[in-house]
Amino acid sequence: MIHKITERKKDHLRIICEENVQYEKVTTGFEQFTFIHNALPEIDLREVDCTCEFLGYQLQIPLIICPIGGGESDGKELNKALAKVANKARIALGIGSLRPALIDKSVLGTYAVVRENAPDIPLIANLGAVQLAEGLDLQTLKLLLNEIGADALSIHLNPLQEALQPEGDPAFHNVSRAIEILKDTLPIPIIVKEVGFGLSSGVIRRLGKMGVKWVDVAGAGGTSWSRIEAIRITDSYRKRLAAEFFEWGIPTVSALLEAVKIKGINVIASGGIENGLQFAKAIALGATLGGGAALFVRTWYAQGIEGLAETVNLFGDTLRHAMFCTGCKTLGTFRGNSEIIKNNSNLSNVK
Repeated sequence: MIHKITERKKDHLRIICEENVQYEKVTTGFEQFTFIHNALPEIDLREVDCTCEFLGYQLQIPLIICPIGGGESDGKELNKALAKVANKARIALGIGSLRPALIDKSVLGTYAVVRENAPDIPLIANLGAVQLAEGLDLQTLKLLLNEIGADALSIHLNPLQEALQPEGDPAFHNVSRAIEILKDTLPIPIIVKEVGFGLSSGVIRRLGKMGVKWVDVAGAGGTSWSRIEAIRITDSYRKRLAAEFFEWGIPTVSALLEAVKIKGINVIASGGIENGLQFAKAIALGATLGGGAALFVRTWYAQGIEGLAETVNLFGDTLRHAMFCTGCKTLGTFRGNSEIIKNNSNLSNVK
């Protein structure tokens, strides 16, 4: 079983790096928004402060590299590179799915290498909602989280992916209760996320009533897991079924704008964030953190650790310059500031 799971994770990484699996019609929505340039900012670029606190750590920028993969042999070098770059840049880092390690501890080294190379940043472990609902030994999970040095656990909701995946398990009954139990059992925070189809406001409100404080909207417009699984499907009818859902999902910006209205919820924005300006827009629209997964994996695959480090630095410098050119010295004045970013359809009304 462990071999099948790690081979699937390896498939996912290969397809993301080598195939075109992006949405074609649905977009993230970031293109609808434009920053309002401030030609008289009255601040010095060198004074702009992008730092923030997350899970008890001081981040240099509010960026997270989200989890992908998990347990596959090829993932150890990827995880090591991500950890080194994230630690140097002082950003948050997600670790791939813990499911393989819960089945076979021999793959633990692919996870442990992260904390070994990233001692100074928050690490977020990751587990599927279905596996949680099936009934885990929570004591074993706690020991594993402690062993890899995780500061939080993200639970990913992926009903469409599970329904389309050849090996998928779409049994989503009792997931809500399992999340509640986990939240009350673990000594670390829980983050609930999608995998690229978006979280609706209704789902986020339900999570809030359970006591969940953090969500990652992981919206549509970037990588399509329907397309990824379609490539892996061999049955022609199942391929046609997957194709029906190539444009399915809630665009990232739509999900983000609804999520930030909900009191008591801290929002991470991911899903199709491909450059620094989109990242800056996500923060300006109210996200506590912004980030992604596929972009950073593809960058490492094509350009190595140097290219990965440059991309992370570019995200930070773009945010810093966007803050400067909107007259915002701190993230507190930039985040969620409707005076500095407008929907394009309203720009004609700006005085």
